[in-house]
Amino acid sequence: MNESGVDSVVNSICEQGCRYVSSILSDKEAQQSCRELLQLSRVDQNIVIDELKSVMSVYDQTGNCGI
Repeated sequence: MNESGVDSVVNSICEQGCRYVSSILSDKEAQQSCRELLQLSRVDQNIVIDELKSVMSVYDQTGNCGI
Protein backbone atom coordinates (compact mmCIF):
# COMPACT_ATOMS: atom_id res chain seq x y z
CA MET A 1 0.00 0.00 0.00
CA ASN A 2 1.29 3.45 -0.73
CA GLU A 3 1.98 6.01 1.97
CA SER A 4 -1.28 7.89 1.45
CA GLY A 5 -3.17 4.60 1.89
CA VAL A 6 -1.39 3.94 5.16
CA ASP A 7 -2.11 7.52 6.25
CA SER A 8 -5.77 6.98 5.40
CA VAL A 9 -5.89 3.89 7.63
CA VAL A 10 -4.13 5.75 10.46
CA ASN A 11 -6.63 8.60 10.14
CA SER A 12 -9.57 6.19 10.06
CA ILE A 13 -8.42 4.49 13.25
CA CYS A 14 -7.66 7.79 14.98
CA GLU A 15 -11.12 9.13 14.15
CA GLN A 16 -12.55 6.45 16.42
CA GLY A 17 -10.88 8.00 19.45
CA CYS A 18 -8.08 7.58 21.92
CA ARG A 19 -9.59 4.60 23.68
CA TYR A 20 -9.90 2.67 20.44
CA VAL A 21 -6.31 3.49 19.47
CA SER A 22 -5.07 2.58 22.94
CA SER A 23 -6.90 -0.74 22.85
CA ILE A 24 -5.29 -1.58 19.52
CA LEU A 25 -1.85 -0.73 20.84
CA SER A 26 -2.20 -2.59 24.12
CA ASP A 27 -4.26 -5.63 23.17
CA LYS A 28 -3.14 -8.10 20.51
CA GLU A 29 -6.67 -9.47 20.22
CA ALA A 30 -8.06 -5.99 19.49
CA GLN A 31 -5.26 -5.47 17.01
CA GLN A 32 -6.04 -8.73 15.23
CA SER A 33 -9.73 -7.89 14.98
CA CYS A 34 -9.25 -4.30 13.80
CA ARG A 35 -10.93 -4.21 10.39
CA GLU A 36 -8.71 -1.37 9.19
CA LEU A 37 -5.56 -3.37 9.92
CA LEU A 38 -6.92 -6.58 8.42
CA GLN A 39 -6.94 -5.05 4.95
CA LEU A 40 -3.19 -4.36 5.11
CA SER A 41 -0.09 -6.43 4.57
CA ARG A 42 1.97 -7.26 7.66
CA VAL A 43 4.53 -4.61 6.68
CA ASP A 44 1.86 -1.94 6.35
CA GLN A 45 0.25 -3.06 9.61
CA ASN A 46 3.57 -2.47 11.36
CA ILE A 47 3.85 0.97 9.78
CA VAL A 48 0.34 1.86 10.98
CA ILE A 49 1.08 0.60 14.50
CA ASP A 50 4.27 2.68 14.61
CA GLU A 51 2.34 5.75 13.43
CA LEU A 52 -0.36 5.17 16.05
CA LYS A 53 2.30 4.92 18.76
CA SER A 54 3.73 8.21 17.57
CA VAL A 55 0.31 9.88 17.64
CA MET A 56 -0.45 8.55 21.10
CA SER A 57 2.90 9.70 22.45
CA VAL A 58 1.69 13.27 21.93
CA TYR A 59 -1.41 12.54 24.00
CA ASP A 60 0.71 10.88 26.68
CA GLN A 61 2.85 14.03 26.89
CA THR A 62 -0.04 16.49 26.97
CA GLY A 63 -2.49 14.37 28.96
CA ASN A 64 -5.35 15.35 26.65
CA CYS A 65 -6.58 11.91 25.68
CA GLY A 66 -8.78 11.40 28.72
CA ILE A 67 -8.51 7.62 28.85
